[in-house]
Amino acid sequence: MSLPYITTWYPVPPSRTGLMGEANPLTGLVYCYDCGRRMYNHRNRENKIINKASGNLVKKKAVDKYCCSLYQIHSKDCTMHHISTASLQALILETIQGATAYARENEAEFIETIRAASDIRQGETAKNHKKQIAKNEKCIEELDSLFRKTYEDFAAGRLSEKRFEQLSQGYEAEQETLIQQTAELKAAIQQFDSDGLRADKFLELAKRYQDFDELTAPILHEFIDRVVVHEADKSSGRREQQVDIYLNNIGQFEVPCDAEPDTESDDKRAMWREYKRKQRKKIKQEQAVITNEQ
Repeated sequence: MSLPYITTWYPVPPSRTGLMGEANPLTGLVYCYDCGRRMYNHRNRENKIINKASGNLVKKKAVDKYCCSLYQIHSKDCTMHHISTASLQALILETIQGATAYARENEAEFIETIRAASDIRQGETAKNHKKQIAKNEKCIEELDSLFRKTYEDFAAGRLSEKRFEQLSQGYEAEQETLIQQTAELKAAIQQFDSDGLRADKFLELAKRYQDFDELTAPILHEFIDRVVVHEADKSSGRREQQVDIYLNNIGQFEVPCDAEPDTESDDKRAMWREYKRKQRKKIKQEQAVITNEQ
């Protein structure tokens, strides 16, 4: 999902320690969808407190969650957006595992998926664009020559002023169209090359990190660009919350539901089918939405 309301990403704070030990590795990566500010991590250990009403000693649960930093300074410009760290970690881990597994086992399809947002989908189209650019540039030079010749004829009195204006305006209009088209073709080729490079970088990471079942600081640093948390929605009768996860190099990535690895390994096929079964179950419940039970 696009982020129409986010205007500023604030710099990542330096690593620090406190009463709870090392800072949560997610800190600096989690942002509020509505105001764009970083979300703060709140952690408290489980402890016992005295209930003021009854005077009894009661157990207070441990807390580990993220909240909007703007809301935390008692501003009315934003809401809490709170989400548990455990929910964030589970969703991020699943996203990374799914994207890396798909990239490793379906390299050609993965690259095509990344390039799908570009105007150019295939290398052959890029070649045709380059040929058209060369043709356009040649035509632009020819129009320059025609304009100079037309001006010389006008200056020598061989061409009337009205005819000169008609010809020169036509040359300029055609040249402007060619210049604009050439710029668009060059931009498309640049995007095509950039998409391929980004896909290759992610593939390299996917092959470097395999068979991990927990999030570590290095994995987060390598894979996560940012995590954007929406405000919770309780309209269905339960607390539901959308989280947008942006991976380094490829942004938001959704594994195709019908994807299956190009491998003859029965074990890998079985693992992939199990992963896709879980993904389909999750999508049925609500795509890109998680439920927090606080």
